[in-house]
Amino acid sequence: METNFQFIQLADPQFGQFAHLSGMSDHQIMTYKRSNLKVNKESKYYHLENETRLFSKAISIANDLSVSFVVICGDMVNTPGNQEQINAVKTISQQLKTNIPIFWVPGNHDVGADTEVPTIESLNEYRKEFGEDYFSFTNNGYKFLGINSVVLAHPELVVEEYLDQMKFIEVEMNQAKDKNIPTVVFTHHPLFLDNANEGPMEPEWAPSPAGKAGYWTIPNPTRSDLIDLFGRGNVQAVFAGHWHRNNYARNGKMEMITSGPVGYPLGEDPSGYRLVKINNTQISHSYHKLNQ
Repeated sequence: METNFQFIQLADPQFGQFAHLSGMSDHQIMTYKRSNLKVNKESKYYHLENETRLFSKAISIANDLSVSFVVICGDMVNTPGNQEQINAVKTISQQLKTNIPIFWVPGNHDVGADTEVPTIESLNEYRKEFGEDYFSFTNNGYKFLGINSVVLAHPELVVEEYLDQMKFIEVEMNQAKDKNIPTVVFTHHPLFLDNANEGPMEPEWAPSPAGKAGYWTIPNPTRSDLIDLFGRGNVQAVFAGHWHRNNYARNGKMEMITSGPVGYPLGEDPSGYRLVKINNTQISHSYHKLNQ
């Protein structure tokens, strides 16, 4: 059967981040710059106008292209549990045509109680607003898997959730193997940025701060376990966000695509969206600037 369809991947609309990063002092901006994070000098404000404009544009493009679905790879909001930010992103998402499903993948600002480490309470609050935090679905002969990388990167307070999700992933990958179905994975944290064996962060090549394990990527040994499972499940590509910049890497036949943000860019890549096209067994993708 011939397969030919397209979808849009979005990442980090992060309602509230523009305001959060506004009004910073020269010293604060320089601190970000030393970590190769680009923050603009501007007067302090508190509105959500930038996020609203950019996310609305992304949804409009999805409608115009009549894509099969839209997936958002985490950080819908900047402040965990902030109802104004949550309501804003959900309200705009309702502008999507009713025949185009939208899938939410949690980010650290969505389920991290402190924007990093999740708790049972923060997970339940997320599920109340956005639904399941990991899931699978099929489309045109492909399996798609959405995972909660925040739990996988930081299971300290939610060990049972971690174990349950890893079991879920194992079952899904076994099914994909048994049925010989090609698979695509959606996550917030990238598995890696350069290579599958990299450490938590290697500043000599990575334009990013040397954060502790589990901030920018999913750390080992979980990363290694996931890569083994993904190899079993015929995973062709993993799409992520979190980094607010574009990055491309590979492990064997599996491509690791990290997409720039719908919202605030932290590098040279502009606010944008990724259009993914699947033609039989070929996956192609391109990043497009959102006109501001």
